[in-house]
Amino acid sequence: MTAAAILTQGTTFSIDDVGGSTPTIISGVQSVTGIGSGKATEINVTTLASTAKEFRMGLQDFGSFVMNFNWDQNDAGQLEMYTKMGTQTPAKFVMVLPATNPTITIHTWTATVYIVEMAAEVAADGVVKGTATLRVTGAPAWS
Repeated sequence: MTAAAILTQGTTFSIDDVGGSTPTIISGVQSVTGIGSGKATEINVTTLASTAKEFRMGLQDFGSFVMNFNWDQNDAGQLEMYTKMGTQTPAKFVMVLPATNPTITIHTWTATVYIVEMAAEVAADGVVKGTATLRVTGAPAWS
């Protein structure tokens, strides 16, 4: 039996205004790390009568993730990210995984994010590389 796996080639990333309906593709993406990360706050409810530490779970924090890409000042998606970073306005971020396994039906991850940082790396014998840190606000969704 073949293990269920989704190939990454063909994954697309896009950005749009929150509530928008026409996302702009972000081109040149090489990797994204940290999607789905984060954790809930641990609230200590231990009392003097407790025999061990006791906790309740607080609000979920879906964290941040990092995108690495080939820097392209003519790419509309990268320019939109840069604009959102400068204006400190939230954006709708969408990742669509390719439908490479027919048994896996959830392919789209959507989140409201802030572009926290964008940086370019220029080195000898290479191309200009970009890195962006995106902070999730609220709850993302798989569909």
